[in-house]
Amino acid sequence: MKSAVRVLQIFQLYAEIKAPASLATISQRLEMPKSSCQALLRTLEAHGYLSNRDESKDYYPTRKLYDEMRTIVEEDPFLKDLMPLLEELSDATGESVFLARRQDLMAHYLEIVQGRQSLRFAGTAGERRPLYIGAAGQSLLGGMPKAERVALVNRLEFERFSPNTITSGAALLKQVEEGVKRGWFMSIGGFQLEVSSIGNYVWLNEQLYAIVIAAPTQRIERNQKTLSRLVMDLCARVTER
Repeated sequence: MKSAVRVLQIFQLYAEIKAPASLATISQRLEMPKSSCQALLRTLEAHGYLSNRDESKDYYPTRKLYDEMRTIVEEDPFLKDLMPLLEELSDATGESVFLARRQDLMAHYLEIVQGRQSLRFAGTAGERRPLYIGAAGQSLLGGMPKAERVALVNRLEFERFSPNTITSGAALLKQVEEGVKRGWFMSIGGFQLEVSSIGNYVWLNEQLYAIVIAAPTQRIERNQKTLSRLVMDLCARVTER
């Protein structure tokens, strides 16, 4: 059991320092005997989870753990069960629907169901956008405890992508608070003037996600009442599952 904890601590250390590390550094930081630390590092290296960089004495994780964990997440039965609901929302609205999750200061699009309209939002799974752009970021911020939300927004560096891009933490927090109060979040042309979105957050397997409808701005504005109701209803259904 202790070795398993130590392995986790090694990877947590790499997540913290974001750089290669020597046996001495890892041993010191984790307060491990060098002999025990060396045995763990050699085991992880032998199984392909760590590698030496440039024949130095420094170790750094390979992509193996990332690839394996990505496969596990992609095969998550709960997320697989969610896809029919996203498709149902897309069918009901005719618009593109996507599922997003926060990756530090970005909203990461995990799944996208393309709308049936010829003129539609055509994002792809794997895309990332800053949290201050779009309903996905607002929804993810809205689902966080207020103190954590403020701390995260204070870390953002704002860049203008369109005339409607939010460019200050105060403005972003105000818009998120408004969304929290009404139960859904909206962005009008935050990244491109022609594209807007409406969404809300859900908790899946104790993780925060956003379900978002994205479409040309005119259709979002024209159908705002219907779209917001449909996305709220779906998020409520998912939460009750």
